[in-house]
Amino acid sequence: MALSRRSLLLGAGAVVLTACSNSKDQPPATTGPWEFTDDRGVKITRPSRPATLVAQLSSAAALWDLGLRPVGTFGQSKKPDGTASDLAGNVDVTKVTSISETYGEFGLEKFAALKPDLLIAPTYLTTELWYVPKESTAGIAAICPSLGIEHQLHSVDTVIDRYVALATALGADLKAAPVVKAKEEFGAASKAVTDQAAQQKGLKVLFLSGGADGLYFGNPAAFMGLSQLQKLGVGFVVPKVDPAKPTWESVSWELADKYPADVILYDGRNTEPYLTDAAKYPTFARLPAVRAKQVFAFNPETPPSWAQFAPVFRQFTTNLGTVRPVAG
Repeated sequence: MALSRRSLLLGAGAVVLTACSNSKDQPPATTGPWEFTDDRGVKITRPSRPATLVAQLSSAAALWDLGLRPVGTFGQSKKPDGTASDLAGNVDVTKVTSISETYGEFGLEKFAALKPDLLIAPTYLTTELWYVPKESTAGIAAICPSLGIEHQLHSVDTVIDRYVALATALGADLKAAPVVKAKEEFGAASKAVTDQAAQQKGLKVLFLSGGADGLYFGNPAAFMGLSQLQKLGVGFVVPKVDPAKPTWESVSWELADKYPADVILYDGRNTEPYLTDAAKYPTFARLPAVRAKQVFAFNPETPPSWAQFAPVFRQFTTNLGTVRPVAG
């Protein structure tokens, strides 16, 4: 995973909103003009509710768990072995058209062939849409409007609420049994985190990533899942970050012990040698949390949905229940 991507961090459906006046219990009408102001402040207007969606994979997964089915996605939907990427969530990648799998690329012809009514993608503190190259924006705009949902510097419940509002506008049935169950399980998993964190108050949790070029301490506020854990009472180490780039603090491996921590969460999107090669990364191997084997994976790009985060929080609670203070 390249540093540039770390720095940036951290289908069939329809969309447009009747502003925010629609009740969650009253789906918007299927005819007439529609509007939705996205998280960039852009007002999307359509003569009628869009019927065909294409979404960046994370957004597609969020909408999928609310009952909507994009016809196309872009983003890495498959692993090298051909199986579905963890980032795809519950999206059935065999039933959607992949516009592009690679960051910086966008299959405009494939996109146009789907005759989409709307493109949906995350934003990360800019007006740029995640995985949409600048050189493709004009071509996309000539085909259909785009809509951005902010994923950074928000807790995951806030991000999910935005997708819920969008799904409501799309006519999704939020009273469907799978949706209701997922919401309930998310609530229960969140409460379990709070209860466990209260029992181990004072523990210091550090999120990090790394590679041959150095170590990166993650700012929990910048990642929606970690921000939610913080909100639920988990004590995180907060590194010094540039406010303009609030995601990571980059240091050399010699400074691996800069922030004492009882628990380390590492970026689970990749498997770096620092996790296994103690001889090559001795400063990391000597950390109290590493020596105590209190090191756990965390995927900062888990799709923002109740269904995706409930098991993440359950696993975190289980892990937290096994640790003890070691940082001193």
